[in-house]
Amino acid sequence: MRKKSSLLTVISVVCTLILCPLIIYFSREFISGKSYYLAAVLMIICAVIPFFVYFEKREIKTAEIVILAIMTALAVASRSVLMFLPQIKPTAAIVIITACAFGPNCGFLTGALSMFLSNFIFGQGMFTPFQMLGMGLTGFFAGLIFSKSEKLRNKYIISITGGFLTFFVYGICVDISSVLMLTDGFSLKNLLPVFASGLTFNISHCVTTAIVLFLTAKPMLEKFMRLRIKYGIFEQSP
Repeated sequence: MRKKSSLLTVISVVCTLILCPLIIYFSREFISGKSYYLAAVLMIICAVIPFFVYFEKREIKTAEIVILAIMTALAVASRSVLMFLPQIKPTAAIVIITACAFGPNCGFLTGALSMFLSNFIFGQGMFTPFQMLGMGLTGFFAGLIFSKSEKLRNKYIISITGGFLTFFVYGICVDISSVLMLTDGFSLKNLLPVFASGLTFNISHCVTTAIVLFLTAKPMLEKFMRLRIKYGIFEQSP
């Protein structure tokens, strides 16, 4: 069981931290046309790969699929309802709560899917894979930090960490897409002005995420943990 858990961790890290950025790079450099659609689909496939490994020797429970679908739908709805308020979105908070309760793989998949699906409302573009990667990594890192440590599931720690991840992980990924769209090449010289111009948006997104986590993380996590215990869902190997 421990070997299987270690293998799943290695596959998850490879898929999220190595394959997804490579997919974005190669789709942009070598595929013409609307390559962001291909990149988005390939990233979703990478996000699902760890689940195939995870479920290889166990039966997939309907409750697990339903919960992920509900959390993804909730993340999409929360972003869509507040579309008239730039960067005042609780989407990242929902993704982080999902990751804290069910693990980094669930966090990455929920984050990536929520941005891909909600962009059918906001509009797809070259930025879509970067948003998927940023939100997915936000959930992935939150899951790595909180999913196996009950001591860290304090609303103060979760809200501060969640705001930090939203600002630096999601914010930088989206800013990189802006650099590639607005400038003639990627460099630190081009990145700094774009990052500075988006600073207020990133701060508002960070603060919104922290506030939502502070208010909702503890009660939601308590309910999710009861669900995990009662129905034996998303059981993790020791």
